[in-house]
Order: sequence, then structure tokens, then C-alpha cells
Amino acid sequence: MRARRLSRLAGALAVVALAGCGASKKPEDGTSQAFTTLKDATVTLFPGHCAGVVVEDGRHALTAAHCIDVAPGERQPVVLRSGRMLSGVVKVVDSVRDVAVIRFDEASPVRPLHVATAMPIPGEGLLFFGRTDRPNEPQEVELKRLGRCPSLPGVPQALFTSLTGEKGDSGAPVVDHQLQVVGLVHGGAACSIATPTADMTPVLNTLVAELARPGAGQGVGGSGGAGQ
Repeated sequence: MRARRLSRLAGALAVVALAGCGASKKPEDGTSQAFTTLKDATVTLFPGHCAGVVVEDGRHALTAAHCIDVAPGERQPVVLRSGRMLSGVVKVVDSVRDVAVIRFDEASPVRPLHVATAMPIPGEGLLFFGRTDRPNEPQEVELKRLGRCPSLPGVPQALFTSLTGEKGDSGAPVVDHQLQVVGLVHGGAACSIATPTADMTPVLNTLVAELARPGAGQGVGGSGGAGQ
């Protein structure tokens, strides 16, 4: 009799333990979630020849200037990971820093990423995915050093990373572990060099504020090498 009671008690405890395990289900890996957000914010320029990233207010995207074939004020559509197309206008083309800004006609339905206001530090871990319209693997990469790149003579501190990119990944974002955009793929051996984006923060702030003013959509914003 006592043995049966002990057996039932043990069974009840086992059920409680299993229920507890179910209630304490291990959350999804944070890095995996970060890559999902990064992929959702990454866009492909249309026609598909480069990448970009939705930033700040969701009405703007950053990409590489050498990916833009039209003048500021002309249209440049992009395609989201979902396949939805967003139309937009080129607002800034800074060929010195190899950075361009596109303003969408409407807010993007994805979570935009913030742009870091400070340069990353050599040795820092970064995240990269590349174009989302073709098979890619997420990469956790390292910022190896800051230095001059021959094809970016006006940028004293280009980002030399360990990422492995492919042709067409230009303009794809490189982000830190807080999902802040620190650079855009520029090129180099295995597309491992990125142009820093910290200097673009004031320009983006100006463009975001511009939308609050009447008739803002008629002008072409930017500074520095805009329109070059």
C-alpha cells in the first residue's frame, strides 16, 4: 500500500517537473533573432545589382554610392526580402564616402536599423548577411583593422573585416551586436572592405527632420559629396 502511494507521488512529481520544463522553454537564440531582423531590414536595389538597408524612421535606406546609376532627385526602387517593392527617390549620393541615401514614398513595413554614431573598434564582433534575394549564410565576423583603402582615398578609416561577400553585395549592411549599422560593403578582396557610416548620422537626422516640413519631398537633401 505504502509502495503504491510512493509510486503515485513519484508520478505526480514527474508530471509537475515536465510541466515546469515546458513553462521554462529556452528562448530563441539572440543572435538568430538579430540575423532575422538584419535580413528583414536589408533591401535589394531594383534591378537587382546591389543591396541596401532600411534605417532610422523607415522612410530612408542607405546603400553604396557606386550602386546608384541615377542622379539625386531621380527614382530608385528597392525590393524587400518579402518580395514587396518600395519606390523611392535618391536624396544623397556621396561618392567620396561611397554612401547614398534613398527616401521611400511610404514607410517601410520592416523594423528599421539605427546607424551607429561612433566608429567600431578593431577586434569587435560584427554581423553580416548580404543580399537576401539569393542563398546566403549569416556570418559573425571581426573588424580586423581601420585603414585606407585605395578605392576609398577620401575615407581615412575604412573597415577591414573578415566577412566573405560576393559580387553584388555592395551596399549590404555590416552591423554591431546592438544591430546598429556601422558600415556598408564597398568591395576589396572577397568584398571584405566596408565604408563606415557613422558620418552619415547628421545627414540622416536632417533628412528625417525634413519630412516634418511642408513640401519636403520636393527637395534633394544631403551634404558633403552629395550629387557628385
